[in-house]
Amino acid sequence: PTLFPDAALLAGVPEDILCFSRSFEDLTCFWDEEEEEKASRMCHFYYWDAPKACTVSTWHHVAGGTRHVCVFPSQDVRLFTQLHLRVLDTTMNQTKYWRELSVDAVGLIAPPANITAHWSGAAGQLYVSWQPPLADYPNFFLYEVRCCPASSPEMSCSTALDPSGQHRGDPSIQPDVSTHTPKYGAAAASPGVGQGLVQANTWVVLQDLQPGTRYHIQVRSKPDGTSMDGVWGPWSQAVAAETPRSSGDIGLCCSTPDLQHVRCEWTWDPTEPHSSHQLFYRPPPSGAGTRGDAWQQCEEVSVGAQGTHTCTFQPRAGSAISVLVNITRPHTPPTLSYFKESFWLHQAVLTEAPQLVQATVSQGRLSLEWLPPLEALA
Repeated sequence: PTLFPDAALLAGVPEDILCFSRSFEDLTCFWDEEEEEKASRMCHFYYWDAPKACTVSTWHHVAGGTRHVCVFPSQDVRLFTQLHLRVLDTTMNQTKYWRELSVDAVGLIAPPANITAHWSGAAGQLYVSWQPPLADYPNFFLYEVRCCPASSPEMSCSTALDPSGQHRGDPSIQPDVSTHTPKYGAAAASPGVGQGLVQANTWVVLQDLQPGTRYHIQVRSKPDGTSMDGVWGPWSQAVAAETPRSSGDIGLCCSTPDLQHVRCEWTWDPTEPHSSHQLFYRPPPSGAGTRGDAWQQCEEVSVGAQGTHTCTFQPRAGSAISVLVNITRPHTPPTLSYFKESFWLHQAVLTEAPQLVQATVSQGRLSLEWLPPLEALA
């Protein structure tokens, strides 16, 4: 019933007496009885090292039947100590249910704290981070991440698995691309995969997401089974993050005439006059665990015929370039972002025409001589 909304998470535990601990400093045990059992039986609940009776509260299921609950006194909750539980049928003077357990093996832990999600700076990727659910046990948990488009029903949410094996550091460090090799064949963190090993890290980069899509992301916790054990806890409240749209949607093309400057051009509906356009550029983030350079704004956006917008800038030498165009409009959504995957200058050369030096005709032959448009590429 409403007493334990998370009790359904214990449905797969093959025990008559079900127990859980939310913090490893508490313990609750319960068992259910059908309606017909209730009238004929009187049961007591004992636990020991030295036998103690627990004061049992009884709750009625909406669908019939009852749930008997023992909340252990805190002084009797000790980690790594074997507890013996017994439900005694006093009418028949015989044991009805029996179980041995240790508090550290029945964790049912709240979701992680301070979950954040934002675009990672690379195409189709979101960076998600969180803090452990119990500050006293920071390194004892596995985490599972669920990610689904905000527009879809929750059943289509996919489970994404953390592929990155080694990062347990400053949560303010924002890795943009996960470059670690997955441990034990763990799946890449691509929603829709949902197979493999869930990792103990407190961050993940979700990959292979759709461009221009708002996602809802949830995380849940489970003791890792090494020092502590238990079952998967409830899913967190969803946090939202959005991937930018594809640069192809606005025909964004960038090229360099001289291997120093970059000229970017894109088109926008000329009948929408109240939109403002900004272009940003930066080197792509260099890998997991690093904070990318800040975006720099291209200062002089000009508008040509048929809604053509251009901007020219000089990027940092010797680095690839990522480009982001933000278009702000008076209606919803107010800002649309378009991301162009990173490229190198030498991949985007578009020079002026070569300079013709001379043309001569001799005996029916035309001879041409010209200068290369860019000496560096002669």
